[in-house]
Amino acid sequence: MENGPANCILCGSRKTELLIEVDNWKIMRCSECGLGILDPRPSPDEIKKLYSGHYFSDHYDQGLKIDSKRFERRIRSETHRINFFKRLKREGRVLDIGCGYGYFLYACRLFGYNVHGLEVSEWAYRYGSEKLKLPISLGDIEDVHFEAKSFDVITMWHFLEHTFDPRRYIKRASEWLRRDGILIVDVPNYRGTDAMKTWTNWQGWDVPFHLYHFTPETLKRILIKFGFRPIKSKDYLSEYVKDRLNRSIHISSFSRFIAGFFSGHSIAIASKQSFPNDK
Repeated sequence: MENGPANCILCGSRKTELLIEVDNWKIMRCSECGLGILDPRPSPDEIKKLYSGHYFSDHYDQGLKIDSKRFERRIRSETHRINFFKRLKREGRVLDIGCGYGYFLYACRLFGYNVHGLEVSEWAYRYGSEKLKLPISLGDIEDVHFEAKSFDVITMWHFLEHTFDPRRYIKRASEWLRRDGILIVDVPNYRGTDAMKTWTNWQGWDVPFHLYHFTPETLKRILIKFGFRPIKSKDYLSEYVKDRLNRSIHISSFSRFIAGFFSGHSIAIASKQSFPNDK
């Protein structure tokens, strides 16, 4: 076990307050900016042990058979992520940091993108590289050496909250992106409707794997801090609202539409780098 940073990584404040306690893990909130942090938290060595095959089998499937209907449905389910950025970048090289099994990258390849993944879990890496035949690098950002300015799109889908220092990943993304490249970060939103309505039972806490907890404001702030300019955001529909509406036979057919007016589990933001001569 180790303590979290004494100063907020976003605003530098030392003032914190308890946000919530889940399964004896304390999540503190910066009193100035609202960034949440697990404190104390597992050490890097402890986290490495936690990210065994059990993490993926407990949180996700165990790697679907490629010729199965479930696999086809799983790949189709990634389309909404591609739709989020394809009007911004219709082609090019995509890097997914924390790519897991590689389903998103597999779907991107079907859309014609040139793909690469980065994954710390050997369990997930083996499935993505061996079964899906995807180009995936095993390790953290310090273990790989990509060319500077070599990617058109860099994505972090539900990844940044798992890191010991999110700043390192945003900074490295800025080095790997081409000048007109797009960075997409998707994280759980603890101020969303789903979180506020389910609170202690909200899946987004996911202790002790989630070391940081974001709001739309804190995510935008960390992106801006490292030279990015948010250009598009997506607030997922509220599954809580949809489930409640589905219980009524009178309005269940409109549940998805209505739930779209409420913030859901996550927030996704697409950003471009800001340069001194940009207007």
